[in-house]
Amino acid sequence: MDLTDPQNMGKSQDTRFVNRVFCPSEQELISRAHNRDAVLWALWAGKEAAYKLVKKHNPSATSVPRLYKVSLDCAEGSDVLSPGSNALLGFVDTPYGRIEIKVFITSDYVHCIGTTSGLDEMNSLVWHVDRISPDSQASPDYESAFVRKALRERLSAHYDESPENIEIRRVKSSSGLGPPFVCINGERAAIDVSLSHDGFLAAYAFAANA
Repeated sequence: MDLTDPQNMGKSQDTRFVNRVFCPSEQELISRAHNRDAVLWALWAGKEAAYKLVKKHNPSATSVPRLYKVSLDCAEGSDVLSPGSNALLGFVDTPYGRIEIKVFITSDYVHCIGTTSGLDEMNSLVWHVDRISPDSQASPDYESAFVRKALRERLSAHYDESPENIEIRRVKSSSGLGPPFVCINGERAAIDVSLSHDGFLAAYAFAANA
C-alpha cells in the first residue's frame, strides 16, 4: 500500500469504511495508534495477504474483509506502528484457519507477507517492493507488466535461469483469474509466488525452495 498516495491518507477518519471493514479489536488498534492511517493499511494488508493465501487452496473463498481478523504483536500505547518502525509479526484468523504474517511499515509503504506454516518459512520468503517511475504512464496493465518483469528478473538470479525462459501465468476460470504461477521452459515450477501493485508501488514475494 502506497503511503505517499493522497488517496490513501485520511481513511482512518472514514467511520463508515472503518466499521464496514474492521472488527472491534482492529478498530481499537487503529484508534489508539500514533499513525492511524498506517495502522489501518497494515491491517488491510494483512487481510489481503491472508485472503490470497486462502484463495490458492480454497477457490470458493470469499473476500469479505471482516472474515479475516488481524492481530499484530504490539504493546499498548507503543509508537511501534508509526512509519519507519521495524516489521511486526502477527496472524490472521480466517474461515479456513490461521495465517502467520509479517507487516513492514515505512514512510513510503505498508507491505505484508504471509504463510500457512511457521516463522522458519516466513523468514525464507524472498520479497521486494519497487517504486514505479512517476514519469511512466501508470495503468493497471503497465503496473502488472512491471511487477511481472521484476519478479522474473529476481527468479532468474535466484535459480540461475534466463529471464526469457521464465513466465508468470494466470488461468482464467468461471470465477475469474486464478493465482499467478511460474513456468520455466514451459513447465510449471514448484514456486509459490504472489504479486501486488498499488499506484506507483509494485511488490512480489516467493517461497524459495532451492
